[in-house]
Amino acid sequence: MDMKLEEPVAISLPKGTLLVLFEYLARSSDTWRKSDQRSDNDAYRPLPPDSGERNAIWHLEGTIERTLPEIFSADYDRLVADWKQHLVSQFGS
Repeated sequence: MDMKLEEPVAISLPKGTLLVLFEYLARSSDTWRKSDQRSDNDAYRPLPPDSGERNAIWHLEGTIERTLPEIFSADYDRLVADWKQHLVSQFGS
């Protein structure tokens, strides 16, 4: 695994944007956890975002894109796959 991916990165978003993102993710997670049809193997799916939430997601995506040069790396797919595996091994599935 690329050890540079262990480096912390700070991103800057308006507090209001983070508030909208937090509420959207928390509401999606809460809905998923309370689902009668949920099993341990069910995939977590965020709720469809409203226009404000969609704009907050796009703002976050743009901020990430400007922050991470790895997005443009020739081995981008491998970096993402390796880090996903790292997260699963660290936190479980």
